[in-house]
Amino acid sequence: MPANNAMIYELRIYTCRPGTVAKVLEMWQNEGQAMIEPYMKLVGQWTSESGIANQIYTLWEFEDLNHRQRARKALLEHPGFADYLAEARQHYIEQEAIFLSPTPLSPMQ
Repeated sequence: MPANNAMIYELRIYTCRPGTVAKVLEMWQNEGQAMIEPYMKLVGQWTSESGIANQIYTLWEFEDLNHRQRARKALLEHPGFADYLAEARQHYIEQEAIFLSPTPLSPMQ
């Protein structure tokens, strides 16, 4: 069971076209990060060292699903974000979003 009043986390998994992970991360660093972080709190970002290749894992923190919805809406209205998103999506094969709630034992509440 989730802890009471716990934050929620969104794990996004991007499966990129072979050879494009470095390009996607470069785009994130040079363009996306500055646009996204005023609206959403980045907890961490990783690439896989085993298992499925060409994946980027990004973990976001939100107060609740309403907070996530408001943040995404504001981000989609941010000048230049639609162009950034259109360019980034060209490098994705698949995108997955998983919503996670911490258990009472989790240090991330």
